[in-house]
Amino acid sequence: MNKNVVYVGIDVGCKELWAAMKGFKPRKFEHTKQGIRSLYAWARRKDNKASLFFCMEATGVYSTSVASCLIVQTKAIVSIVNPMQIAAFAKVLLRRCKTDSVDAQVICAFAESLKPRVWSPDPEPVRTLYELVNQADAIRASLGQWQNRHHAQRFIADLPDAVRKSQRAIERSLTTQLKRIETAIANLCASDSLLAQQVALLCTIPGVANNSAAKLLAYGRDWLTNRNPKALTAHAGLAPHHKLSGTSVRGKSRIDKHGDHRLRRTLYMPALVGIVHNPALKTFYQHLLKQGKPKMVALVACMRKLLMIIRAMLTKKEPFNPIYSH
Repeated sequence: MNKNVVYVGIDVGCKELWAAMKGFKPRKFEHTKQGIRSLYAWARRKDNKASLFFCMEATGVYSTSVASCLIVQTKAIVSIVNPMQIAAFAKVLLRRCKTDSVDAQVICAFAESLKPRVWSPDPEPVRTLYELVNQADAIRASLGQWQNRHHAQRFIADLPDAVRKSQRAIERSLTTQLKRIETAIANLCASDSLLAQQVALLCTIPGVANNSAAKLLAYGRDWLTNRNPKALTAHAGLAPHHKLSGTSVRGKSRIDKHGDHRLRRTLYMPALVGIVHNPALKTFYQHLLKQGKPKMVALVACMRKLLMIIRAMLTKKEPFNPIYSH
């Protein structure tokens, strides 16, 4: 990266973008492709020689759409950071008001001070897998709600026939759509060489099947291979959170759930099965119980260990081997 770097903070909204540069008044742009091009042109006019480094908070599809557009259209350097970091940094700066323009200035100051990691979009097959898996999970959640509703309706003696028919139709439709998405996931994992290799590797772990493997790859994404163990553990929300201070504060330790709950939830069942059928996890689980650890604490530790095993397997491109997993 060029040593002469100018940082641009962007507060991303669904309709508007506020951009801020040090020494200049923040400016508002429309959240459209033309608006993003105008934003880049505005920043470039302010400094036409330095490298432009754009930084924004992670706001789901809104931030990734802006970041992707900047990279594709202008080849700009982009970073997407955790909103909690920006909020904490604003407290450090003693910012007492919160507006879109102020947020953009805080993000700009954050980027200039801490120089966050450069962001790049995931490969297209990974992005496609993520959208398919996310859609399948949403359909499963909705289908579960309608099935619970169906169960409750069985105890209504005078349930209208129209309601009963509507209920059956909705359940059939959701079931059909879920099967279509699951087929698309299977086809994608079979057609893409890298995904096929990674799914095959993960399925060598006792307790991990095709569905779990696809979800782990979708929600783990590049964190599984391009981040260090501590960062990956934090991303999954499995990092320990201790509350100890001086001689009076002795809070109960727990896991920090600020990571991706979907990845954490995906790890739960493979770990639960693994403490019975996976030699590495079974030995580790029994060892923790002998140390007096509660069962849930030991299970969470196994989830964390399983995540590290997955990381090592994908990085080394080697199948599961219980001998090297202790």
